Amino acid sequence: MRISSLALGLLPALPQVLASPATYTAHNISVPIDHFHNETRYAPHTNNTFDLRYWFDASHYAPGGPVFIIAAGETNGEDRFPFLSQGIVTQLAEAYNGLGVILEHRYYGESYPFENLTVENFRFLSTEQALADYVYFAHNVVFPGLEDLDLTASKVPWIAYGGSYAGAMVAFLRKLYPETFLGAVSSSGVTAAIIDYWAYFEPIRNYGPAQCIDAIQTRTDLVDRLLIDKADNETLHAQLQASFGISKPINNTDFVNLLSEPLGSFQSRNWDPAVGSYEFRHYCDNITAAEPLYPPNNATALLPALLEAAGYNRTNATLLANLRNEIGYLNHTVASYIASSETSTNQSESHSSNLPKDSGTSWTYQVCTEWGYFMPGSTVPSSIRPLLSRLITLEYTANVCPETFNITTSPDVSRINKHGGLNFSYPRVAILGGIADPWRDATPHAEGLPGRVSTDAEPFLLIDVPAEDVWDGIRGGVHHWDQNGLSEEEIGEGQKPPRAVVKLQKEIVRFVGGWLEEWEGENVGRDGL
Repeated sequence: MRISSLALGLLPALPQVLASPATYTAHNISVPIDHFHNETRYAPHTNNTFDLRYWFDASHYAPGGPVFIIAAGETNGEDRFPFLSQGIVTQLAEAYNGLGVILEHRYYGESYPFENLTVENFRFLSTEQALADYVYFAHNVVFPGLEDLDLTASKVPWIAYGGSYAGAMVAFLRKLYPETFLGAVSSSGVTAAIIDYWAYFEPIRNYGPAQCIDAIQTRTDLVDRLLIDKADNETLHAQLQASFGISKPINNTDFVNLLSEPLGSFQSRNWDPAVGSYEFRHYCDNITAAEPLYPPNNATALLPALLEAAGYNRTNATLLANLRNEIGYLNHTVASYIASSETSTNQSESHSSNLPKDSGTSWTYQVCTEWGYFMPGSTVPSSIRPLLSRLITLEYTANVCPETFNITTSPDVSRINKHGGLNFSYPRVAILGGIADPWRDATPHAEGLPGRVSTDAEPFLLIDVPAEDVWDGIRGGVHHWDQNGLSEEEIGEGQKPPRAVVKLQKEIVRFVGGWLEEWEGENVGRDGL
């Protein structure tokens, strides 16, 4: 069975292209593989250590300044270089003479405890163990070239910054280890682990271009009428797939899963075109065009009859154009579309051999053990016209767990939600979010929760960028939009971030300054400070 990255609930919205990408020297610190010898879930235990990678930027540092640590999250730490070279952490380091640091997450990038990965030795990959790595690092690191300075958390203030999964991590770091971390800025931090995360698509439905969303909903309804309401008509199903360019019929759920892939590009939007992707706008422009944009394939002649079979008007010119252009888009733009439909990806035996060292495998393990975030269409409330086919069930999206890791139990989301879940709150933790973020409903900014008053002690801010201020013309405030920034080259070319982003970043610099003043007041006279 084919599983898309969207079905896995992968979190990163990573920088893609930068005009002048910054690079930093990688360093290593040896940390314990197992921080919790009293926890039976990690048995058999080990006393071995492994190297965890980190990078730092001391260009703004002056003695006595704070450390701003960026949690790399579920990706190679090098992917976070732009957050160190020109993002909000750069602004904070410059304002307060701070040291900027990126610490890689265990089991990502090159920070693996084992040479060969098996299901058994994946057991040390948990949020709990990763948090302990960050604490160990804060109390033991000696930065090369700054050996004469004690920059550990016992001597200078440490503030953690992270987005998405890393945003949840830094919030938990502050709450669980308040003596180590003075504060944390949690940007789009998913503090709630949710098994059935159908709500991922709600911000797309609510904030995507109306005409585009309607086209997706109509196509989804049409397909579901043919595949669900006429479940026994295999000839009709084959004709439907053929009209989309799939000559050899595949499983119907795999087919509708393929149709959902462009939805994932909404999360990759960003106010900076050097970081974000235009693909969702491109997709919408295609499927809402009034005229055909692609040459017809041999099966598009089937569309009028398929519309009629689904209860639609077979002569509906707008719907026919939308469908033909979506078919063209999928076949010409989504490079893996046809190849994916014709390639077997059965992984039923993968758990018996070595597993690949890549972010997808590691994050899938975390999804399967404690985070969830499976994204079915079948559980979307009946009052909502879904963007995702109702053929896609929770069981289907979660099937990657037994296939890859032989995990047959549900993720134990209580391991995460015991820290606060959607109601997470703690002094000197800023909860930032985007109004159109697909991950919003896994954060304290979730729709339907009681509003909170933002204070300097607990900033609670939601960014909303008007469509006219975003380069793709779609209302924004998506996934940790506060974290990145422009390079000097981009600023020199006259580029600037949207007003709402500038305002939020100035506010972050201001309230973090207040936290640092509190630390100074509490530590005057201690150990010569």
